[in-house]
Order: sequence, then C-alpha cells, then structure tokens
Amino acid sequence: MRGANRMAQRFNHEALLRARLELELTQEELAASVGVDVRTYRRYESGEVNEGGFSVRQPARRKLLEKLSAELGIAAADLVIDAAPEPPAPAPVPKLFPPEHVHTLQRAPHFVGREEILDALWAWASEPAKGPAPGVVALVGVGGAGKTAIAERLVTRMGDAPRHGGLFVWSFYDDERTEAFLAHAVRYFAGAEAQAGERLEKLLLALGSGPPHLLVLDGLETVQAAGGASRAHGELEDPLLRRLLVALAARGLGAARALVTSRFLLGDLAPWADAGVRTVKLGPLSSTEAARLLRSWGADSDGEALARVVRASGGHALSLAVAGSYAGAFLGGDLRPLDPLDLAEAARDDPLARRLARVLSAYAAALPDAERDLLARLSVLSAGADEDALLALATASPRVAGALAGASAEGLRRALARLERLGLVFRAGGEPPRWSSHPFVRDHFRGLLPVSPSAVQAAMSPPSEGTLIFAPRQKPQDRGRLDAVEEVFRTLIAAGQPTEAYRVYSQTLGGFSHLGLVLGEMSRGARMLRMFGETTEPGSPSASLALSYRLAMLYERGLYAGALGDLAFARRSYEEHNTQVERASEISHLVTGLRTLAYTERLAGALTAARAHASQSLAMAESAGLGTHVARGIALGASIAHDLGDIDAARAGFSRLAAMGDARVARRGLWEAEHLFALGQREEAVQMTEANVAACERLGWAGHAAQGHVLLGFAVVDEDPAEASRRLSAARAWVAVSGEVEMAARVHELTARIALARGALFEAAREALAGEQLAEACGLGLFRARLLALGLEIALARGDEKMTVWAKDAPGRLLVEDAWGRADVLHWAGLCLSRVGVAEIGKRYLEEALVLRERIGHPGCEATREEVCRR
Repeated sequence: MRGANRMAQRFNHEALLRARLELELTQEELAASVGVDVRTYRRYESGEVNEGGFSVRQPARRKLLEKLSAELGIAAADLVIDAAPEPPAPAPVPKLFPPEHVHTLQRAPHFVGREEILDALWAWASEPAKGPAPGVVALVGVGGAGKTAIAERLVTRMGDAPRHGGLFVWSFYDDERTEAFLAHAVRYFAGAEAQAGERLEKLLLALGSGPPHLLVLDGLETVQAAGGASRAHGELEDPLLRRLLVALAARGLGAARALVTSRFLLGDLAPWADAGVRTVKLGPLSSTEAARLLRSWGADSDGEALARVVRASGGHALSLAVAGSYAGAFLGGDLRPLDPLDLAEAARDDPLARRLARVLSAYAAALPDAERDLLARLSVLSAGADEDALLALATASPRVAGALAGASAEGLRRALARLERLGLVFRAGGEPPRWSSHPFVRDHFRGLLPVSPSAVQAAMSPPSEGTLIFAPRQKPQDRGRLDAVEEVFRTLIAAGQPTEAYRVYSQTLGGFSHLGLVLGEMSRGARMLRMFGETTEPGSPSASLALSYRLAMLYERGLYAGALGDLAFARRSYEEHNTQVERASEISHLVTGLRTLAYTERLAGALTAARAHASQSLAMAESAGLGTHVARGIALGASIAHDLGDIDAARAGFSRLAAMGDARVARRGLWEAEHLFALGQREEAVQMTEANVAACERLGWAGHAAQGHVLLGFAVVDEDPAEASRRLSAARAWVAVSGEVEMAARVHELTARIALARGALFEAAREALAGEQLAEACGLGLFRARLLALGLEIALARGDEKMTVWAKDAPGRLLVEDAWGRADVLHWAGLCLSRVGVAEIGKRYLEEALVLRERIGHPGCEATREEVCRR
C-alpha cells in the first residue's frame, strides 16, 4: 500500500517548450533527434500525454525521456514532476498572429462551381496537425478560370481573428519583387527585420518553428518562365522563392503550408508530386454551372440563347462573368445580341483569351467614355491606383487624361462604383484603398490607350527622382529610392528604350558591383536583367542593345544566379556570353567568361568540365599576353587539380605563381591556402591567409575577406573555439548582406565545427544538415560532400544510430571526381557502420578511403590506416 500514498506525476511540457524555443529548434528537428515522429513529439510538448495521468513505466517512454534530457540539457527530474494540487505555473502563451493581407485578392461577386475544391482546401488549411499532408497545394488553370476567386473565398472563410498560425496573403500580380515578399514575410512570421542576404534563412526558421502557418501566394506565373532558350516553361525564375517552396514540399517546415495559384505547372516541385505537392487543375465549368453563373450576373434569356453562349464560352468562368455582366447591364439581360460576337472564334494559341477579348471589345464600346477611359488608364498599373493618383491624372493634358480631364473626386467615385458593380474593377485594399482589375481585363483595356503607358504612369505617380542622372555621385542605398529608380527602369523598357534602361541599371544603380555586392539586392538585379528578355529572340528588348551591353548583361545574369544558388542558370548564362564573345573576337572577355564558367562548374562538382574550361581560358590568356588573367587561370587550374586529387599538378601550378612573383591576393591566395590546409601545412596557410584578408579588407573586397575569415576559423577551431567564433561573425556579416550561397555553405560548415569542438553535438548536427540541404538545393556538389562527411563525423560522436545506418548509402550520393570529399565521406561512413555492427561494409569503405587518402597525401591517412588494421 506504500505506492498508494505516492503523489501522481505529470510530464513538464512547459519546460520542454521553453527549452526548444531557447535553442531555436523546430519540432521536426527535435523529434528527429530523439527518434520519434513529429505527431508523437507534439503530444509531449502540448501536454496531451498528461491526460489520464502520466507514467514512466513503459521502457520506450523512459528511453525517450532520457534522450530529451540529453539533447536539451534538462535533468530528468525536471521533465517528470509531481502533479501538485496547486495550479501549475502558467505555460508560455503561444503567440497569436492576426492575418496579414498584404494584398487584397479579387473577390468573385458570384462564386459558382468550385465548392468541392474549396471544401477540400478548407480541410487541408484548417486542420494541419491531423496526419501527413502536402506542404504545397497549387491551383493551376488558364487565366480567368477562378484560381484567385477560390483562394479569396478560402481566406475569407478563415476570418480575421488572430490565429495560432499566421495567415499571410501576397499577390505577385500586385508586386512581383521576391525581395519585398521575403522582407515582409520575415517581419510578419519572425517579428524582426533582416538584411537582404539572411531573409530566406530567417523565414525558413520561423516557418519551421511549429505553428500551422499558411502562405497564400497568388499569381505565381508572373515569376515563372514562359519557356525559352534559357529556362523551361513554368520554371521559377527566382532561386530564393524556389528554395522556399522546395523546402515546404520536400521536407516540410513545421506545420506550415502554402497555397499558390498559377497558370503554369510548378515544374520545380515535380519530384514531390506524390507527397509534398498537390496540384489542383481547374477545368471549365459544366454547362449547368455556366448557366448558373450567367443568371447570377443578370442574364435572363430563353434556354436556346443561354445554351449557345455557354457552348461558345467553353466554360471559361471569366468570359461567362463578363458576358453575363454585359448582358445584365446593357442588354436588359437578353443574351441573344451576343450571338453576332461569335464567342467561339478563337486564335490558335489562346482561344479563351480571344473569346474573352470579343466580349470585352463589346463592353468597351458600350461603356460611357469616362468609364472606358478610366478603366484603360487604371490598367496601366498592375498594383492599381488610389483616388489621389486618379485625380492627378484628371489634371494632366487632355490627350493623357482622355474623357477624365477635369473629373471631380465625386465623379471618379461614381465611375469606380459602377465599374465595381459590373465586375470590371475591385478594391485592392490598402489605406487609402486602391482600385485594380483582373489581369485579362487590364491587358485588354490597356490596348485602348491612345498614348504610351509611361505617359499615364508619369501623370498618376510623378517620379520622385526628378531629372534622371545616369551616373550619380552616390549610388542609391535605401529601398524606397531603389524602388523609384526601378520604376523609371520599367518605364523605359515599356517605352521601347532598352539602351537608356540599361544605363539606369548599370550607371545609376551600379550594376552587380553595387546592387549585388554592396546592397545584397540579388533578386532585384536578376529581375531587372530578366526584363531585357532572351538575347536569341529578335523582338526582345535585348536585341537592340549594343554588343558590349549584351555581353555585360549576360555575364551579370550569371553572377546573380550563381550568388543566389541557381548554378544551372548561371552556367547557361556564361555559355551564351562566351558564344557571343567568341563570334565578336573579344579575347579578354572570352578569357574571363571561360574562367568564370570553370569556377561555376567547380562549385557544381563538374570538375573535369571545369578543368577543360580553365585550361582553355589560360591558353588564350597566355597567347594574348594577358598577365593578370594568366595568374588567375593558373590559380584556378591548380585548385581544380587539387579537387581532382592531382596533387602534383596543383603543386606545380601554385609554384608557378610564386615564381612569377604573383601577390596571390583574393581568390588566388585563398585557393592556395585551401590547398595547403588540406595537406596539413597549416602554419604557411595561416600566414598567407592573414596577409590576404588584410589586403582584401583594405581594398574593400568583403566577399574575399569573408572567405579568408572562414579559413582562419577552421585553422583554430579545435584549439580556440572563441577565436573561430570571432572569425565566423566576420564571415556571417558578409552572408547577411549578400546571401551568397557559397559563403553560406562555408558558414554552416564552420558553425558546425565550432559546435562540435564545444561538445554541442545537437547544434553541430543541425548546422551540418542545414548546410548539406543548402548545398543540395543549390547544386553545390563540392560543398555537399564536405558537409556530408562532417555530418557523419558528428553522428559518430553522438552515437546516433539512425544517422550511422544511413551512412551505408552515403558514398553513393557523391561525385566520383571529388577526391577529397569522397575520401572523407568513405572514412567517416566506414567508422559509423563499424560502430553499429555493419562490419563488412564498414571495412570496405575504410579500405577505399585509405587508397584515396594515400594517393592525395591526406593528413588523416594514418588514422584511416589504423582503423583498417583494427578490423
């Protein structure tokens, strides 16, 4: 009976939640670390396990508590406590998120025929914790099929009350700037500002923290490729947005989910089509639904006329809405006069657009002049316009203002109200409210303008830049001024003045050297260059650019893509650049282009191709007597030889640089230092790198200096983790500004090394995995091997059975050419497998590692030999 007096116990879920948040861990990360699924873990963190009493009699529960105690540094006695009669200390109050409607989605006044889809989305969005579900749902269909209307109904149904998970609504129709989306999303979900280069990482961390966040991203096709020489149809053009959606689809981010709408299939997410992504294709409305929609808008005709219009529309929701609205407003509901419009007539490439255009043409003819001209001018701005902008337009010249000339505020309000009732415009939110219209409607009525769109834009929103100065003394820094200059740039492109637009980009904004390297505005720079279109298309804006501008544009496209982690597009950009340079016989440009392509191939792990391009570049530089290019080519070639395990060639290359008297600054010195570090010649490497960092900082080469700090951090991490952390901070500052993925991968690696040296094994594992995932997402083959090897080393130190068993497949995921990465992965995989009793495969991996390490002169060769002898 002694047990009857024992006080009941409960699991201290409040302590578990506090510890996880303090360590900035996601629920998924901690669950994986202790070997349980996320749903089981959530029962502990929520306190659900205390329902009906909590007992530790089960062996599985005791083992889980031991793992939680070890991972979080919490005593077991603090995890299982007495259930005292007094009320427990209040649990941390979860943060509530008021919905954030950055943009207002267009509401369909009459919603017909998509009820089943809406109900399925409601179940998916409102109960995210109940079982596995796709992290991304894509509504895909032609323009006007009702994608935005469905998303808007879902958002409205979710209400405006604060939620445990955030609701974030963004329309790329209104603002296609990825950097603006990320900045706003980080403020909302993480509650903090972030520099350009760290926004995505902070957003991923915030979304992965556990709450059931929902992102609604409308109009994704505006940032997808339409298909061309450089990108596949539907490919996301911004690598940061691609990485966000891939993370949601591939591995999940807490309970966060995203609903996206697009005219194009999301090809980037195709690998996860059976699990992490669900695509809902919107087909045409049925004949019954189409008839209901027509009648909802006021159409009231005999059955035969109604059936003819339904058949001619093809079930296209927007066409039916416009036809019904037109009949209700101007024909007394009679659909018969619509027959002569021949709604079935269709252009071969886009029949739905042609049908709709015929109805809109009739609408334009029937509208009063003031309303037609108002709609045409409103269509110039994709984000719409507020009343003040429209009043400013009314004071413009009669040709620009049209029938709006001299209109009063009251007159404008009446015209807007009538257009809203007809379904041609909608309130786009904001304060004061803006007015906008469906993209199809905008495209049609914009064509009715008798003046250029830039003239209307100038009248509605006079440029804040005043007289454009192509090369100002000080380049713009703040976001507002950058936005204003970009708007000038867009206006020039729209007005058919690409040369002037390129001068704005390169001189006013400073091109990649200022936008990218100083401000970290990689997405902005890449987007601006995309507006010049394909260089292979005669009708694109780039076709009329001077050759020197075209070459610079292609080269900088590659620089932005490489920095953002889109190595495939970077390689295509450099290849096109080199093809055009070769035709123009621009030797120095071709030398640079080939070398940069080689550098990018090396990052991707395509070492043989990298070596070939570097050799060609060097031979051309030597033939032309381009001394500086010769030194750079020798250094890159030696570095690639080192990666391939051709140590004699690497030594010969770096010795040749020394004999030439080259200063070996910037990358040339960094590559040689990496070679020396790898061979164990630490003192010489440190001395060289310290001098290099000082020179780079003096010259303002922050990126090179950051890489030097990482190397110096690796040099001291085992003996002096504090000094390594200081070096890490200096490197992180550059990554925060630039977002450069190569440096981000290096920072993850050093962070993991520091944590390993301090014995913070969970933090070390998390950083190594984050780095490997980054390298995999961006195609950084060279870094993926290094981070995989580091992850295996940490797994061995932790005794993580799950990770060590996974080591069996690790060598198969590597590039054969990467001698150093392969040698290290084989070594650590062999040790991991030997630890868990997979002795035969473990020994084979160690023997393979020994052969490789002996060939390349790896300083860890003796350690591998000893392990082989033990087996």
